[in-house]
Amino acid sequence: MHSFSGFAVSYLVNALWEGALIYLAAWLASRLLRRMGPQAEHAVWVSALFAMVVTPALQCVRQLLALFPGWYATASRGALILVADQGSAARRAGFFPLSQTWFWWLLAIYFAAMVLFAGRLLLSLRGAARLLRQARPATLAPEQEELWRRCRVAFSLHRARILASAQAPGPVALGLDGPALLLPGDFAARCAREDFLAALVHECAHLRRRDFEKNLFYEAASMAVAFHPLVWAVKSRIAQTREMICDAMATQGEVDARSYARSLLRLAAMVATSGRVSAIHAIGIFDAGNLEKRIMRIRMKKEHAGAVVRCGLIGAASAILLCAAGGAAAMAVQVAPQAGSQDSAQASAYGHVDHVGQGVSAPIPLNVVEAEFPPAARKDKKVPGGIVLLRMIVDAEGMPRDVHVVRSYRPDFDAEAVKAVKNYRFGPAMLKGKPVAVSITVEVNFKRY
Repeated sequence: MHSFSGFAVSYLVNALWEGALIYLAAWLASRLLRRMGPQAEHAVWVSALFAMVVTPALQCVRQLLALFPGWYATASRGALILVADQGSAARRAGFFPLSQTWFWWLLAIYFAAMVLFAGRLLLSLRGAARLLRQARPATLAPEQEELWRRCRVAFSLHRARILASAQAPGPVALGLDGPALLLPGDFAARCAREDFLAALVHECAHLRRRDFEKNLFYEAASMAVAFHPLVWAVKSRIAQTREMICDAMATQGEVDARSYARSLLRLAAMVATSGRVSAIHAIGIFDAGNLEKRIMRIRMKKEHAGAVVRCGLIGAASAILLCAAGGAAAMAVQVAPQAGSQDSAQASAYGHVDHVGQGVSAPIPLNVVEAEFPPAARKDKKVPGGIVLLRMIVDAEGMPRDVHVVRSYRPDFDAEAVKAVKNYRFGPAMLKGKPVAVSITVEVNFKRY
């Protein structure tokens, strides 16, 4: 399968089931690492997000490596296998033909979804940029100015700005034009000192971690799987653990944990009266929607695992994720449109083209021409050979027609496979005692003897 459309539909089909497997593995891994704190859980969910993006694409690695002959080696003989049933060879080779109607519908829906999510991302960035343009330098009391200076020094944010905007319902962190903390217009006047400090240290933690940029990168990198509901769940987990990490950073030096937890509750009540920020990538203090869990985590007694326990937990969690991604990649399938039973071009050349079954007998091989290994490959015996999957029409006279590759091994092997099959001869397929043209699939198996 060489076409981009075939790869796109294969990616979609594999992403649907592989995403579920990776999500389950990530959930198990995150449960293992709960004792190690939100940073470890956050790393698990970020890894899961990228695994959901990359794993469905691994089925094309073989085709990409086929462009470099040095990556593959072979033995000295090949075997040609005729498969009368069009689907059985494909299933054995991990290749599934799909009716053309379903194939093109899936492709259209997939690209429509990608356009929708890409447009949503662009609108979000436009909203964030507009929010930043409309903001003005915040007016702070002398004591608040001192708190802001202390926070910038504590988090090494010397270039950070503090701005005010009537469009912001709560404190948010932005990073489009340098680090910026955006406050509602009357936030500083309405806030008590402890609550103002809690908001500052939390959003400064976001700015220190560059969460705005990271969130934007995650959204762009996961665009190919943005349609998947479990990808949304993974992003939600990333946001939740990100907020917990910033809570931990906020309570490490500048704010007492109990005072910080009480301030979060008061700030939540203040923000609840406003609408949400229109730009989803502006990182706000309550965006993750897990305030109760955050309060419980803040007030929970910290458990410190030993070095051996930490290494064991990290190793187990990594093994779970790698096994899930590797197993999913190994079971990936390739999808391409199935040849129609009455293609107009075929009909003009060969008459009506049938498929084996429902009264149509399979063509009988009469003359088998063995496929030769390419000359450059005969000298290299380090790795085993592979399979080339071909589709063709056997006309009413038993001649192979329209031979083409549907699953490639390597360009030079593909050419040898096609050459061999074109010299094959059949007893024609029969329907009610009359010879007919049929579409079949064959395997050319290059293997070591």
